[in-house]
Amino acid sequence: MAGPRASAATLAGAAWAASKTTDGATGASYTYSFTAATSAALDEITMTVPTGTAGTPSVGTVSPASIAGGSVSLSGTTLTYSFTSATIISNEAISVQINGITNTTTAGSDTSTITTDSSAGAIDTGTSGTVTFTANALTSPAWSASSTAVGATGVSYTYTFTTAVVGLITSVTMTVPPGTSGTPTVGTVSPTSLDGGTIALSGTTLTYSGILVTILGDTAVSIQVNGLTNTATAGAYPAEVVTETSGIALYSGVTASVSLTGPLSVTAPASLTWAITLNGINQTIADAVAGDQQLAVSDETLTGAGWDVTISATTFTNGAHTLPNTGTFVLTGAVSSIAASTTPSLACTLSCLPPADAVTYPVAVTTAASTPSPVSIYEASAGSGLGGILLGGSTAADPFGWWVKVPGNAWRGSYTSTVTVAIASGP
Repeated sequence: MAGPRASAATLAGAAWAASKTTDGATGASYTYSFTAATSAALDEITMTVPTGTAGTPSVGTVSPASIAGGSVSLSGTTLTYSFTSATIISNEAISVQINGITNTTTAGSDTSTITTDSSAGAIDTGTSGTVTFTANALTSPAWSASSTAVGATGVSYTYTFTTAVVGLITSVTMTVPPGTSGTPTVGTVSPTSLDGGTIALSGTTLTYSGILVTILGDTAVSIQVNGLTNTATAGAYPAEVVTETSGIALYSGVTASVSLTGPLSVTAPASLTWAITLNGINQTIADAVAGDQQLAVSDETLTGAGWDVTISATTFTNGAHTLPNTGTFVLTGAVSSIAASTTPSLACTLSCLPPADAVTYPVAVTTAASTPSPVSIYEASAGSGLGGILLGGSTAADPFGWWVKVPGNAWRGSYTSTVTVAIASGP
């Protein structure tokens, strides 16, 4: 496989995690995750592995579903995941798990170069953080967070593990989710012989250093780090813990994942505006304000339940007169035609798994003087719609069109309606 072309864009958040980090361990799973930088039809993803990696690789969990069902091969230091061509949009989150791997027998810290390909060649490429392979495995490595809300501040992370053999420890490194920030400080450390070190955060690695302690085998260790700000991206994050002696890795281990989650929300226009001149003829008009032609959805719950955006509206009235409840208010994926059947465009913001929308357009909204019935205007089926999503947009191919139909015999005046946009879990 040739290297990525010079014009390939850079993948965001490229990461690699191994389920086992002991030299020569068999049956390891490698998980590669990243966010696409370029919208393209992909059919292949390549991922480099350390020299000496072996095994009979098989495909594990892959997302999004559009690229699942492929096959994997290992040649030299490259894993190649091939699948039926599927269109991936910019900022779409991708994860590929490969099982059945035998780790390299050479200790050290290794990165992985991840490249997405189409039939025309490389599209995006990126380099992950390091995975450290050692001769000795830590027992029962784990990490926890005092708050699991995305973006939470003043959070404490606690890392625990048990040493396997006697060893001199001068530092301990512990990974954090990409996007973690803050000004870390050392909290409670045990055993007390490990106390007195300093902590620093660089990229996705916390380094606890300034110690010089010989630790016996089967010693339980706990290191608490305070003052962290959680990543803004929801996800399930494992951590790699490595003990070092003068910069040389001694023990390593991978923890179970901690899930960082957030709310399910929709952001709608603060108001809608239409201006029409009566002429005795039935007329239709779309809201022409650019900022009104979109909805923003954020699903950081990690439930995968999907969601349903609904709209309801009270009768358009000017106090003395009203517009008909039926046929007055319509939503489409266009501002050029009230009859447009196009679906509003979607784009990922930060990263997302795009929603699979089952709504048919145009959507007619029946108004009512009180307690109007909500109508679905966009849905995400189960397993889709995770992350940050923009629906429509004034510069998109298919913006959200908020339409009103005004009969020719309508009375003059300023008509108002209370429009409610809501979101609920599940399609």
